[in-house]
Amino acid sequence: MAQVTEYPTLEHRAVLFFGLSLQILVMMFLARLIVDTGWRMVYPFIPQFSTGLGLTVVGFSWLIFVRSIAGLTGSIFGILADRYGRRRLMTMGLLAEAAGLIALALSWQWWAVGPMMLFGIGVSTFMPVQQAYVSDKVDYNKRGRALATIDMSYAVSGLVGMVIVGWMIEAIGWRSPFLILGLLCLLAAPVIWFQLPAVEDRTHTSLTLATLRSVLAKPNVLASMGVGLLVFLAASCFVTVWGIWLNHDFNLGAVALGVVATLIGLAELSGISLSSLFIDRIGKRRGSQIGLILASAGFLLLPFSQGRLFLAVAMLVFLGVVVEFTIVSLFPLYSEQAPEARATIFSLVGIGISIGLAVGAPITATLWQQVGLAAVCAVAIVSLFVALFLVWKYLPEHSV
Repeated sequence: MAQVTEYPTLEHRAVLFFGLSLQILVMMFLARLIVDTGWRMVYPFIPQFSTGLGLTVVGFSWLIFVRSIAGLTGSIFGILADRYGRRRLMTMGLLAEAAGLIALALSWQWWAVGPMMLFGIGVSTFMPVQQAYVSDKVDYNKRGRALATIDMSYAVSGLVGMVIVGWMIEAIGWRSPFLILGLLCLLAAPVIWFQLPAVEDRTHTSLTLATLRSVLAKPNVLASMGVGLLVFLAASCFVTVWGIWLNHDFNLGAVALGVVATLIGLAELSGISLSSLFIDRIGKRRGSQIGLILASAGFLLLPFSQGRLFLAVAMLVFLGVVVEFTIVSLFPLYSEQAPEARATIFSLVGIGISIGLAVGAPITATLWQQVGLAAVCAVAIVSLFVALFLVWKYLPEHSV
């Protein structure tokens, strides 16, 4: 009797390759795409949003500071996620972001502070809990690939989302992206709540204060927070300065800036793809160190492209590749620094990230106005080299 050969289904292949079902992969990707588009759109369109709100560029950079500093609440929600569940906290994050985005569309001048803070709380709630959820679902040997694949949403938001946002600003008005993304967050929240499968208990479900203190006492946890702060300080320098710089030096408008954002999005997609393909093979620690070195070199060369648009865009594309490769490669490394409290460790790293993003925007805008591009790049280079030392000294491949 002939033996019947059973070919693996697409679902089975996805689980074998990513460690996640297609359902989870698609849902997480789309939710992240909405969150990432809202998060990053404020940077390339700083001139347009600041004018719309009746603020200066530096004034709007302080609104970005407020949004990022709201991320300091992330540790609270990470603890709650370890105690009460991932889906509940992800849903709460999406609802908070929706409220902040819609309120921003109705704001004027400094009345935008409250909505921007609510926006930041929503993102800082959703992001670390989503990363903890995926890390709980996927074994370490495939975790880099899974996290990187979902993180491709950030690149796609630049590749597609920023072009759409740029078109909406010019065709409809600066408020329209906030309203539409707020409505999409409202739609995503019940989908996450009702359709996302529950995660198995692989971390503490009742993290005590004593356990939290023991987690915070670990040098590798504190170093992870420091690396998150420093890398995202450098990333904030990058995402804040390029739109201001190209608008000032080359007189690029919203649509042209959207096109450049698309090119940077392609670069980021390439960086994430490289991480997804190779980081589990070469090692999360080694790959992160390579990325930090290359990103430092990119910031060192960026000032030499001033006055030449093609070269400037080429350098921005290179930085998009290496910065995103570095960021994505670090997340699976963070996930093993305190596996007994994974949502909490991602939230603590999120605090460092929030501080880096918070101080990065006003520092970049101020240095740009008073000194120039070279000073902004110098801050990024120093930050990346200190982060490189912390990864080398304190972050092992596995928790000890």
